[in-house]
Amino acid sequence: MKTVNYLVGIKAAVPIIIGYLPVSAAFGVAGVAAGFFPWQIIMMSCLIFAGASQFILLASFAAGTPWLWVVGLCALMNARHLLYGPLIATLMPKSLRLRLSFAFTLTDEVFATALSRLKMVDTAQRSSWLGGLGLGAYFSWITGTAIGAYTGGALEQASPILAHAMQFSLPALFLALAWQCASKKLQWPLLMSAIAAGALALSGYASPAIIVGGFAGTFSYWMNSYRKTT
Repeated sequence: MKTVNYLVGIKAAVPIIIGYLPVSAAFGVAGVAAGFFPWQIIMMSCLIFAGASQFILLASFAAGTPWLWVVGLCALMNARHLLYGPLIATLMPKSLRLRLSFAFTLTDEVFATALSRLKMVDTAQRSSWLGGLGLGAYFSWITGTAIGAYTGGALEQASPILAHAMQFSLPALFLALAWQCASKKLQWPLLMSAIAAGALALSGYASPAIIVGGFAGTFSYWMNSYRKTT
């Protein structure tokens, strides 16, 4: 039964896997172009697994940015996970080991999938389901990185347009997952989040836009809930 639940979790991760492979391949290509050995790029995906933060690391290394600034910027980029954790924790088993393991594989797309589907999974089966979901996403990112690091250069030379288009698959995937999670009560918070994040992004502040958009949507949802209870 546990193996079956893992497979069901991996099946739920299929849309994430499809989106991660081209983006992580683009990261592999970018890493080799920045002067890293393929094994170094693959190890970065194995140990960090942070998507956008990995691209920031490459750009920071290439620019010679001081490491304290790099750490601070990556921490700022991933501060949105402080919002993800409390929401997912209410649906997860109490096992600390499971929570710590899942925290490592928690990305935007894994969060969106878990939040929308975890309620439909039996409580006793959630541990293995989450394991399959997180590991499916994790290993697809590593696999894509390896493909990009070892063969991406040839792809970029053969089809430059395709190489650039791969980088947009991840935002498109997250938009599709967010749309699946959307309900009538979430329409206003999503709109507020999009307005706040879009305004900052158009002003040239793309990194803070993610955090501000998350807080704007959360605050809007809290205000709507407060009005209904008063």
